[in-house]
Amino acid sequence: MKILTNITRPVALFLLLAGITMASCNKNIPDPTPINYPTPTGSSIGELLNDPNFSYLQAAVTRVGLMAPLLDKNSKFTVFAPDNTAFNNLFTALGLPANIATVGALPIATLTAILQYHVVPGSVLSSTMIPESYPNTNMPTLLAASGTNPLLKFVNFPSRRGASAFVDNVPVAAANIVAANGVVHRMAGVIMPPSTNTLAQGLSADTSMTFLMAAVTRADAGMPNGSKFSQLLSTPSPYANFTVFAPNNNAFRALYRAFGVPEQASSINLFTVNTAVSIVAYHLHIAGVTTTATGASPQLIRVFSPNLPTTPTQATTFLSVLSPTAPRLTVNASQGVKGTGNATYSAIIGTDRHFLNGVYHIINQVLIPQ
Repeated sequence: MKILTNITRPVALFLLLAGITMASCNKNIPDPTPINYPTPTGSSIGELLNDPNFSYLQAAVTRVGLMAPLLDKNSKFTVFAPDNTAFNNLFTALGLPANIATVGALPIATLTAILQYHVVPGSVLSSTMIPESYPNTNMPTLLAASGTNPLLKFVNFPSRRGASAFVDNVPVAAANIVAANGVVHRMAGVIMPPSTNTLAQGLSADTSMTFLMAAVTRADAGMPNGSKFSQLLSTPSPYANFTVFAPNNNAFRALYRAFGVPEQASSINLFTVNTAVSIVAYHLHIAGVTTTATGASPQLIRVFSPNLPTTPTQATTFLSVLSPTAPRLTVNASQGVKGTGNATYSAIIGTDRHFLNGVYHIINQVLIPQ
């Protein structure tokens, strides 16, 4: 077993949160002449929710004050609409009564956030407009991601595999219910907004990830400030879109056992810093690498379990940012993920841990570059 240890080109990455600046000037501008567009005909999205299968959603939308916009035929929305069964399944999972009364019992802030995450304003997205290839489509929702900047929105991630469509990891049960002011897709489950914590916070809180986080700390010693893995995984933006294949503690124990070193988190310090960088970088899945005069930067991607390819497919990792000739991963939905230096696939034993800046999947084997 050999681990890639030669990093040919350390690169400083700059992940900027774009601020939105609005400027105005004091000039005498003529009053605009309004253009009167005809009001679309047919039922609005709000009216479509009169369907008995959407009675929970109708009650929820009314309670949080979203009904008026959804009734407005001059607006445009794409609504991913959980049916009553989807709500009942959520309530059961939360240990709450599976009935419509629970809609009125949920905290209003919680219910508002859930519903806003299901609504894409200003766009009409039919299922045929959703691409099947990476990267997944991302659509800004009504849900604000920042208390200080209301224009920074959480995004959800529609994807398609053949005739099947998903939002994040939730299947679309019936697509393309057309309304006068947009389109409704009936969802088989409730799409929960991501945690407001970052991946770094989520992985640090996961007791099965202590060996991985020790590896991150060791690898950071070989990365320039601004590009340290702990900093990247702490990026406080929903547009960061990291995907991490995260080996659990037992995966690292097996690796250390193979090398004849103690099966403890601190054993990563027995490896060179470059080796730790290679290991950590090889577990960050990206769409590709953009090279400019100032260096290389990753094309970030947020991949949910339904988006994984059904046939063995080569996947780029963050290691390609550091070394252009770096080996790739092989990803397969049924088998898992495999490094070039691994004899077998690593199974994905935990999926879709969804956080502010990305998602991680738990795997049972450390991925080896070569």
